[in-house]
Amino acid sequence: MACASYLSRREGRYYLQVRLNPTVARLLGKQLYRVSLRTTDYRQARIRLAETIGWVHRMNDSTDFVSLFQKNVRELRNYLQDAWPLSEERLQARRNYEELLKNLTRRAKAAGCDPTMLEPDYLDLFKAFVAQNVDAEAYLRQAEKVQAYERGRADMQAALQVGAVPASFRHHHSALSALKGNSDSPGQYPIRPSEPPLPPMSVPVTKMPSGSDLTKQTETYAAANHSRYCEKFSDALEEFVREDTENGGNADARADVQLVVQFIIDQMGDPVVSDFDKARVEELDRMLPDIPNRRNIPKPYARTLSGRYNYAKLHGWEGLERLTEARLRNGYHNSLSKFFGWLIGKGYYPYDKPVFSHVSGENLVSLPRDSFDDAEVAHIFSQPLFVGCESARHIWKPGNYFVQSHIYWAYVLLLLTGLRPGELGQLELNDIQERDGIYYLYLRGFNPSKGRIAKKDLKRFKTPSSQRVVPLHPLILDLGLLERIEELREIGCPYLFPEWEPYVKPNGALRWGQPITKSWQYLKKVLKIERKDVTLYSTRHWFADLVDSTDIKDVTRKRLMGHSRKSDIPARYGMKHRLTTRDLAEIIEAKSPALDAIVPILLSAKEKAENKELIVLKPWLQRSNWSLHYRERIGEFG
Repeated sequence: MACASYLSRREGRYYLQVRLNPTVARLLGKQLYRVSLRTTDYRQARIRLAETIGWVHRMNDSTDFVSLFQKNVRELRNYLQDAWPLSEERLQARRNYEELLKNLTRRAKAAGCDPTMLEPDYLDLFKAFVAQNVDAEAYLRQAEKVQAYERGRADMQAALQVGAVPASFRHHHSALSALKGNSDSPGQYPIRPSEPPLPPMSVPVTKMPSGSDLTKQTETYAAANHSRYCEKFSDALEEFVREDTENGGNADARADVQLVVQFIIDQMGDPVVSDFDKARVEELDRMLPDIPNRRNIPKPYARTLSGRYNYAKLHGWEGLERLTEARLRNGYHNSLSKFFGWLIGKGYYPYDKPVFSHVSGENLVSLPRDSFDDAEVAHIFSQPLFVGCESARHIWKPGNYFVQSHIYWAYVLLLLTGLRPGELGQLELNDIQERDGIYYLYLRGFNPSKGRIAKKDLKRFKTPSSQRVVPLHPLILDLGLLERIEELREIGCPYLFPEWEPYVKPNGALRWGQPITKSWQYLKKVLKIERKDVTLYSTRHWFADLVDSTDIKDVTRKRLMGHSRKSDIPARYGMKHRLTTRDLAEIIEAKSPALDAIVPILLSAKEKAENKELIVLKPWLQRSNWSLHYRERIGEFG
């Protein structure tokens, strides 16, 4: 009963639950160690509990990080002596231990206590331990597949022996038996079936399927098992995409995986996954740096990595550029790592997880983005869009019309709030709220005060920390953003920029920054800005410089910019929807030569419009001028 007392149950699953002593609780950052045993069966839970509870108790007697890591080194050495193969229960205990060590290592480093300084062997032992766990998990998953195959094969043999399959159909069984060669050694370890074939009379013959039905079942079973053990990259990619889509994976990350795995399929002949050994991994690793970027490549070749690779080989590198190191590492190397990790988890890949790291000396370095200088900011806001344009369609030609379109507000908000381009088009009227006389912009997936929404309607942001609250600069209010909100609310439109049309990518994801990005590409040519390190994102860097010129706290800066605060414990506490009075005053009263230059330009044009010296146009108040995306969306909800 003492052992069982550490068991808890929740929603049918069993958990190990141990209260930590105060010293260890402080080191681990939790008072209660609670971990899932990944089973709903009581007997199985007790076995897994017994495998785990030993090292939990040994760690619970520690007094500091030094003694804790000394014990863990001994524990790792013991685990590394485990006999092969591991049982499911033993592997579960090891996986729980692995996760606890990862958390402990992070906590120790955050406290200024490097585990490798305390125990030099710790890191090597831990890596070897993790590698064993990966191999054991792949083995067990593959064993499950083979056992399922053998059970089906035994059933088929029994059916043949009792005469359930006519002789004329038995050649199908021969085809099925031929597959046995593919399953005797499905990975790098030999696996024996867990159950012998059933004796002839163990199968009841009360109701047998017809000959044609059994033939279809046999052929289907043979095809399924053949694909399982002879999986090609094209089949694996199709399964990965389907599974990742169903699980709500990131569409952009999935597209990168598709792109680089398709390169393997096109360039290496769609090999069988289990045949992709170390030599082929190295061959692929050497090929990737020789893929050019899209610039100056004809469209028929530019669609795929293989097309671009072949074009460079056929026509040479004159006029072409290689990928940046960042794109190669963060895009293709990481995508391959993710895909091969998935293959190993499914039991399709029998080798160690490959590491892709080769970068050529010819690959380009990434350009660091720079902020706009004061003259560039003043030049941007002196253009016809801001002081008087020709029409609602010709906003960059001078004229007598004042059009505060979504593009107008995009430039103003990007500069004065530090928003990312992709965050603008999704804004709703209710995202701008007043509190204590200050107007704030709430960037969030949905408004929790209004209740739950469907997952498909959730706004997407770059990272979880991108959801934030930004105070609106007084200039934004002086230019009339609140008037736009009220006018749209009066006609029943809940969105701030209903004329904003997102670009729908081939994978179905929406690229919200497209309208303002296209506008910037044109404006950059008009302004003749030659600096390569200046992009639309430079507005965000300019805002960061403005914030840095104040005396606000670092935690406030991170909140404003939407940067991660994971390692900053104090930043997780306190009100998230507003700034302190001191920080708020610092932001609102921030000074800059660029601000001094653009304020009179923008307010002068606004005043001329109010005095009817400029003709005001508001095409966004007519539904016919809304984007197709928002017309359909508003039609769906109202």
